[in-house]
Amino acid sequence: MAGLDGRGRGEVGQDGTCPEVREALEAHVSLGTPLPGAVAAHVTACPDCARDLAVLRAVERALLEDLPERAPPPEVREAVLARARSSRRPLRPAPAPPGWRAWGVGLAAGLAALLVTGALFTGSRTAAGALPDPAVVVGLGDALIVASNDRAGTITLVRGDRARASVPSGGARPAWFTEGVRLGGRVYLADAANDRVLELQPSPLRVLRSVPVPDGVAGLAAGNGEVYFKSARGTVGRVGGPVVALAREGELPLADVMDGVLLRRGRLYVTHHLSGEVCVLDPVSLRVLRRLRVGGAPVALAGTPGGLLVLDLGGRLLRLDDAGRVVRVWRVPGTPDKFTLNGDLALLSDRAGRVTRVDLRSGAVTRRPARHPMDVAALPGGTFAVAEGSAGVRLLDGALATRGRVRD
Repeated sequence: MAGLDGRGRGEVGQDGTCPEVREALEAHVSLGTPLPGAVAAHVTACPDCARDLAVLRAVERALLEDLPERAPPPEVREAVLARARSSRRPLRPAPAPPGWRAWGVGLAAGLAALLVTGALFTGSRTAAGALPDPAVVVGLGDALIVASNDRAGTITLVRGDRARASVPSGGARPAWFTEGVRLGGRVYLADAANDRVLELQPSPLRVLRSVPVPDGVAGLAAGNGEVYFKSARGTVGRVGGPVVALAREGELPLADVMDGVLLRRGRLYVTHHLSGEVCVLDPVSLRVLRRLRVGGAPVALAGTPGGLLVLDLGGRLLRLDDAGRVVRVWRVPGTPDKFTLNGDLALLSDRAGRVTRVDLRSGAVTRRPARHPMDVAALPGGTFAVAEGSAGVRLLDGALATRGRVRD
């Protein structure tokens, strides 16, 4: 798109929005249209447009939550979106603008009144109430833990295609879940907005404790009886234990809080997407042993028998051998930021509106559209779960065919 270079802003309109991207953002949120690559890169670099996108998504969630899947009349949606465009909210923890609270209360009250009178919608409570905005999925064999980025920070236990139990995680700010891992009979969730890691008991579902982790939790890994984390500001540590600094970075928008952590064969691997490195640490002392320069913006990791896979936000999946050498590169579309392995199949998610399958044996790369994929998890039998934001959780087989949806 002309005028966008992914690093700076284009011309700014009177309302503070970049005119080149406004229409694409509104179509992406209201219609599920994928963001063009240039727009996605621009939003990553432009704080104002990132805030616009966050506000539009918040409005979309408010319209969908507790409502059947029917669109409101066009004039109502346009009025709400127009009001949203005039109100901005910082993505990082900062005092909200004075007008935001009043606008949010007014929007909630207006929606409630419309629901009571039946002026907009008919019908009863739907799946959106149980899975309000899935952002992280963690596989538990025959079940899933789904963490949602709604105001309550809702955490849901799913079995089959149904939500069996839900609990709010609370928090001073609306949750921004970035990662989830399993360790024994516990699940750990990273909430970057509230600078914490939550420890869960899956059955019966409840939050056991909240462990403060400063500077936004970007990634988690579990093993050896420990949970390791990487923060958005460049620190690595054990949950409830010591912390070391890999780097000192400035504050990031929540949408950019992403990095991968992997415990493999007695080494802790951590991506640092701002420097293009994979750092190798001793998991006990947390001493940095090596820094592997892979370039791009590495954001996720997975172990393989002969080495590890590294996902680059710039559209590459790399295979590294045990010596840290890049031995194979798969080019993938878009800006993928999460992936999971199921046998020889890697499934990548791209928030711009697609999932991509990479066959590690044949090298075949296959993609399919998705509503707003935030996370992916491997399930038994070669299947996958995809957290699609307000669209719920989609279940895919190895050929990327939809096998079902978890919606309530």
